[in-house]
Amino acid sequence: MPENSSAAEAARSGAGAPLVSIVTVCFNAAATLEACLDSIAAQTWRPIEHIVIDGASTDGTREILERHRQRIAVLVSEPDSGLYDAMNKGIARARGEFVYFLNADDLFAGPGAVAEAMAAIARDPEGDVYYGSILVRDGTRTMRHDPPPPEQAAEEMVLGCLPHQGTFARRAVFERTGPFDLRWRRHADYDWWMKVIADPEIRLRRIPSVVASFALGGTSSDLAKGQPEAYAIQNSAPLYRTPEWDRRRLEMFQNAYLATRLELARLRESQAPPPGVAAPRRTMREAAISTLPRPVVRLISIAKQAALRVAGRRG
Repeated sequence: MPENSSAAEAARSGAGAPLVSIVTVCFNAAATLEACLDSIAAQTWRPIEHIVIDGASTDGTREILERHRQRIAVLVSEPDSGLYDAMNKGIARARGEFVYFLNADDLFAGPGAVAEAMAAIARDPEGDVYYGSILVRDGTRTMRHDPPPPEQAAEEMVLGCLPHQGTFARRAVFERTGPFDLRWRRHADYDWWMKVIADPEIRLRRIPSVVASFALGGTSSDLAKGQPEAYAIQNSAPLYRTPEWDRRRLEMFQNAYLATRLELARLRESQAPPPGVAAPRRTMREAAISTLPRPVVRLISIAKQAALRVAGRRG
């Protein structure tokens, strides 16, 4: 979406335009950091304060940061207690009206990403937290993810999460929610979203632009380790503590599980040999599973292991 004229002029001059604090947290990120830094430096929106929180890297990350030092407003390199501790350090140092997180293996969708987002915000200035679309990179594939509108945000959080890589939040929001809760090692951003959605004083808006390009992988994408934490957050969230939400969440999980089983069955049928031609069972299974997204395969594996444990207890 093109910038409107007032937003474009503000981007060029910086006069009267809100300052955006971009927080990048990293640890031993030499392989991807330079591309991230370049994508920030290329932004046409000029009122940007770039804050980098490095966890005392030892792989050459610090040398890359020093080469880009003139572009970085705040640079901290010291040991921390993990991703969200580093993000909290960034929030504490931010001076901008808006805070945005772009981590070391992520990129802006293009040079105009911030300007387009701020133009959308200028057209709808009454919000507090704004989120747009993201591009999800999985190896050689890139998929666009368009999050739902705010009225569907609570449902989205049951099986997914709104994208923090596409989110600009007013700094005052963090004063209301508090920093990221360090009890949660992998999904403290999910916990933060729960607080945002449940608070009637925080106004949520969706913006019609693609903000960032996000690479799958990393701590939060490790389903087997991270998903139990997300479920623990969800089960304790005041947002869902009603009989109605208990019923709706159960239905949503059941439908997702059924859809996964039906898709696997369809893939198995599509890989079946012609009548009269035998094929090794394992080859068919591997071919079917190889076409599934990794999170779906993990879900099937977890469900199968749970069923075997139940059968063992009954036996």
